[in-house]
Amino acid sequence: MAGNYTEGQSQELSGVYSLVKATSSQGPTAEIGVAAFPFTANWGPVNQLISYASAKDFNETYNADGSPFSSSKVYSLAYADATYKPNSLLGYRLAVAAAAKGTAILAVATGTTWTLETLYPSDRAFTAVVKAGVAPGTTRVEIIEEGVLLWGDESDSIADLATKIAASPVVRVKVPGTNLPSNTAGVSFSGGNNGAAPTVSEYVAFLTEVETDGTANAVALDGVTDEAVLTVFETWVKRVRGEGLYLEGYRGGLATWDTDLTLPNTKSVAINYRGMINVGNGCDGYTSAEMAIYVAAYACSRPLNTSVTDQVTPFVKVNSKTPLTKANRILAKQKGTLIFIMKGGKVEIDEGVNTLSSVTGDEKLEMKKMRVSRTIDYVNRATESFGDEYKKTRSNTQAARQAYAAVIEDEFFRGLVRDEIIQPSYSYKEDPDYHGDKASYNPKIDEAYFYSEYWPTDSMEKIYQKFGVKF
Repeated sequence: MAGNYTEGQSQELSGVYSLVKATSSQGPTAEIGVAAFPFTANWGPVNQLISYASAKDFNETYNADGSPFSSSKVYSLAYADATYKPNSLLGYRLAVAAAAKGTAILAVATGTTWTLETLYPSDRAFTAVVKAGVAPGTTRVEIIEEGVLLWGDESDSIADLATKIAASPVVRVKVPGTNLPSNTAGVSFSGGNNGAAPTVSEYVAFLTEVETDGTANAVALDGVTDEAVLTVFETWVKRVRGEGLYLEGYRGGLATWDTDLTLPNTKSVAINYRGMINVGNGCDGYTSAEMAIYVAAYACSRPLNTSVTDQVTPFVKVNSKTPLTKANRILAKQKGTLIFIMKGGKVEIDEGVNTLSSVTGDEKLEMKKMRVSRTIDYVNRATESFGDEYKKTRSNTQAARQAYAAVIEDEFFRGLVRDEIIQPSYSYKEDPDYHGDKASYNPKIDEAYFYSEYWPTDSMEKIYQKFGVKF
């Protein structure tokens, strides 16, 4: 038995030396690119947080494209960038208690009539048409909206027709008739209500669902400018982050912000929190509050080793170029306001900053950079999640603590260095204040304390050149 060795160290005597190294089949990781948005719509499930993997899935569920409801803004803005869009979009259709499904009653020759209802609470102008089917003896039911056939099928059996209607993408059978429905040129659905008049209560219910789900990296509302709602939102972000849900909140304000940057700057200073990003102006007719949807989806989906600063957006122009002087751009950055600027005929994000402008406690002003803040959040989220799983099968011994620390260093921090997310100097060790011969405190039998240091990297945003010109 020759003993152990340390990597990079040579032994003097002959023998077999062993290196015992803590490993894990899966090192600490945390998902990025998960964005959550509430919205109004005239179709789709109500008051449910549902994950969507693509713009197509989202659009088909909520009939979002071109609709007059805020689902259209989420669809257009969250998926605006061709490359950086949500890996997962958590959608939540807001609907008040008055939301109701539309119904249509189909007459029969004798007996009980058929009652159909829309699949979701909605006042969409559906019409049910009943006519002879193609096959002899069959009855065909069609659902039409503004002259467009949405669905149709036929049968010669009451039970079979009810089954086919129940499988349609638009309506359901609320009450089946005792006979096949009689022919009719059209029966309009009535009594439907989309419930698209959300109050603070509906937004609170959305935030509660996001908190319960616990996977979101970014949350923005659907263009809301009501400060009562936004204040609730900001308060919620601060609370859940303090409880370990490391997400970022994105907001904006009224259209008047476009021509008076003192308004968003004042709000940013009032918020003064690295977990909140305040968008100060709009683009292509979208308000700053609506552009917060885009920034939330775009920023949370970018790799951690990149910045949103100076990134070109898919928009054509900012709503107003009047206040975007160099002095006002510097002031916006100092106050913690994210703005869009025109550069070379393209719309760019000027500086990727959150609202942190006056530091307190353990904060540093460098944390106002979104890239730095996202790195800190990622490290916290990944290591906490990994620790929750690791501790389930480990005793609280010195060997177990040291093995755990080795996993964090070797399989997590080393990878962050490789991806240029943090700098090469890092450590994750037992906290000597709680463990070891010189400990100042006596932890309980089930408590393990660790101390870590790491240095986030930032982008090369400012380049200084010195030229010596010789003749």
